[in-house]
Amino acid sequence: MCRAAAVAAGAVSGQRKTALSIRPAGPMMTAITLPQALSFRLDRQHLTNPAADALVAARTLIGAQAQVHSAAILQLRARSAAGAADGDIDRALYHDRSLVKLWAQRSTLHLMPSDDLPMILGLRREYVAGYHNWYAKEGLSLDQVDTLVAAVVQALEQGAHSRMDLSRRLVPELGEWARPMLEHSWGGIIKLACALGHVCHGPAEKADGEGAREALFVHLAQWLGRVLVVPDARTAMADLARRYLAVYGPATPADFKKFVGFYAGPAQQAFADLGGEIVPVTLGAKKAYVLERDLADLMAAEPVERQISVLGLFDPYLLAHVDTGQYLEDRFRPAVYRVAGWISPVILRQGRVVATWTHKTVAGPKGKGAWAVQVTPLERVYKKELPAITRGLKRLSGGVPVEVTGV
Repeated sequence: MCRAAAVAAGAVSGQRKTALSIRPAGPMMTAITLPQALSFRLDRQHLTNPAADALVAARTLIGAQAQVHSAAILQLRARSAAGAADGDIDRALYHDRSLVKLWAQRSTLHLMPSDDLPMILGLRREYVAGYHNWYAKEGLSLDQVDTLVAAVVQALEQGAHSRMDLSRRLVPELGEWARPMLEHSWGGIIKLACALGHVCHGPAEKADGEGAREALFVHLAQWLGRVLVVPDARTAMADLARRYLAVYGPATPADFKKFVGFYAGPAQQAFADLGGEIVPVTLGAKKAYVLERDLADLMAAEPVERQISVLGLFDPYLLAHVDTGQYLEDRFRPAVYRVAGWISPVILRQGRVVATWTHKTVAGPKGKGAWAVQVTPLERVYKKELPAITRGLKRLSGGVPVEVTGV
């Protein structure tokens, strides 16, 4: 099955290397100002209009990026009316299973609503050929890849396993050649099993014999209690593009390509497949696209004076567009987009980055924890903005006391 999926995905990708045309722009494209675009995105991402709960926020964002689990919690807290308590998110992940942790767009871990998994897995099938290319460079044959995936799935059908559990169980059966891709810290063979819809992250992490934390993996269909019907990749990409534009628009196919972390051809095809659902606008001097049904809301969007938003690590707001100059001066990029792909926590004023922040937990009143926050301004931050910044930080902290310096 893996080999067939790889061949199919490779064929599809090969067919899409040529840019596909999108409905040509008319002579009178609507001009959208940057403040309008940022205001629209802030509202659609629940940064000015909080979501009812973390699940709604996660669905709106098309998942919360979670290679650092606590960062995903902050992304959902920033957008939830009640601040998204840890217990509520744990309940959604491990009891209700309305949220699922797995590799999604950009091959990055996300907390994803389970209702969105068919669309996401349709997208993930497009990554299969790339994984096979990687495994081939590591010396694995297609037969070995198929054998490994089948062995992992069979083991997970019998219960949750960590990477090291799988290695201890399967290497004696398969041989030492299997060990590197079972123990690989970036997912190894488990990433392919996830892309094929077999695997997701499980109930929690466990400590190994040396006290380190190990992620647990489970069989996806067993975890959800149902088998998912996955659409074809082209349908999934169009559905995802529609959802993306509703929240991150106005945007271009290149922006969408960055968001999904895939080739240009499928991204352009997805916009083309939306056909009359999207219309071109000008954003600055550049052409972008928005859903036609959202054009009136976009034109009516108005910035809220000195509106402050506080965002945590890896926030999707900062990951959805090629031109980050829309919300961050180029000279400040190194402070936000750091080495090894780390994205700093930031403070926005009317959608533009004006500061970064860090925190450490210290002893608070009555011995309880508190956040000691250091704000590092990139532009001038005013004392009168401190109450709004503190409220935003307190929402992210889960309600513990917050002490702010640097403003």
